[in-house]
Amino acid sequence: MPRIFELPTHLQVEDVLIARLTARQLVRLMIGSSLSYGLWDQAVWLPSEIRLALAVSLAVVGVLFALLQPGGRPLDQWLLAGVLFVALPRRLVWRPGNTLLRQPTREHSGWAELALHPDWVESSEHGIDSDPVPERPALWWRRRS
Repeated sequence: MPRIFELPTHLQVEDVLIARLTARQLVRLMIGSSLSYGLWDQAVWLPSEIRLALAVSLAVVGVLFALLQPGGRPLDQWLLAGVLFVALPRRLVWRPGNTLLRQPTREHSGWAELALHPDWVESSEHGIDSDPVPERPALWWRRRS
């Protein structure tokens, strides 16, 4: 009786944990709420209206980063793509380096020129001028009759 194996077909789908949120979304919500509460609790030197506005804005940013996915990508990936677009050069220019100014000579390079002489190719029929290959004993599976 043949074995039947079940193949998983949903490998690119994240697992849903709580309230139809994935683990990544829950972590983003926790980070946003932690930053918001930390600002509210620790910035006592600010007036309470400014502190409340900043805490609410941090909470809203956390919710946006957790739930909003334009183009099927989370906002943190869009933010990283934008930062890389701004930071990395858009035009690559080739400039010769100092190491390739002088090529080594072939005699001192340490390489040997090798020519391939397979046994099944006759040098005379293909016009290959090569050194004669010494005869080797024929193997039992290659004997010609």
